[in-house]
Amino acid sequence: MFLTKGHLASPNKFKELEGLRDFLSKLKTDYKLPFDEEDLSMLLLSVLRCDDISGSYGILKKKGKRRYIDELKVKAWLEENLIPNTVVLRMDDPEILKLLFFSIEITYSMFLGESRATVMQKGFRERRRSFEAIVVDQFVGKLGEVAVKRFLEDHFNVNVELDWDISPQRERHMNDIKNANKLISIKTSPSLAGIWTEADKGHDYGIMVKCSIPLHPLLQFFIEVCGFRNLLDFAIERLGPEAFYVDSIRNRMFSSAQCGQIKTNFVCYVCGYFEVSDENLRKEGEILEYLRIVREERHLVRIDELKYTRSSWEEFLKSVRLH
Repeated sequence: MFLTKGHLASPNKFKELEGLRDFLSKLKTDYKLPFDEEDLSMLLLSVLRCDDISGSYGILKKKGKRRYIDELKVKAWLEENLIPNTVVLRMDDPEILKLLFFSIEITYSMFLGESRATVMQKGFRERRRSFEAIVVDQFVGKLGEVAVKRFLEDHFNVNVELDWDISPQRERHMNDIKNANKLISIKTSPSLAGIWTEADKGHDYGIMVKCSIPLHPLLQFFIEVCGFRNLLDFAIERLGPEAFYVDSIRNRMFSSAQCGQIKTNFVCYVCGYFEVSDENLRKEGEILEYLRIVREERHLVRIDELKYTRSSWEEFLKSVRLH
């Protein structure tokens, strides 16, 4: 498959690459991958973007001005990197349920002024976020921590304690793994095509997790545990014969499964970790490829520079005294 710099710059153009869909479909079938083809395409794009800069993975080859994908190298990346470091969490997993209620409670605390977190969101301008938007942001932001806990406990027989405390005294430099003796920053990214891992100043290690998340995770909880069905039943009782879209919504929501059947998974790829240093501290205003402008001074490392092998994780666990 041949591609151009334009394909690397635009996720939409990349997804339209001739032959890509069939290739990914075959990979998904052959390897029984939990990611869908859309997610796989974005994960592959992130690897190709790194290759365009450093060639670390060896997947992106060049012939003159043309670039092409080495399909055998893609399979090697799947077998050695993506598959061994992927965690699948069901919606009814106790840790996921804890995360849901944590996200709701901390959002209430934010609105009531009981937490140092803020309901204002920084961007080109500050804006007040809705309650639902903050719950989802909190859920997504901490999902990577749950994935790292499951990954380390399943593969290395260690105990990982996450920070579930909600307090107005929460410090800026929190330790995402409470029982580690060094400060660890775990970042979750729903943007699967990204290539940069970050850690705030003051931490010792940064860990990057890319997560495939349903479009409306909060609503999906209510649909699958029958909470939404109760709302529809209530509406029919109140509306009577008029119904007003209720039947249409019921068919849409429950066409593929009945409520009470948990079918949603959160698929998380633990990309790896890095140790913070002066060398990877990026200044505000720096321009990085596929990231653009660094908006706040922090540590940033490309995903192809992360440590991810079993032996590397063993070294990490010894360093932070979790072994």
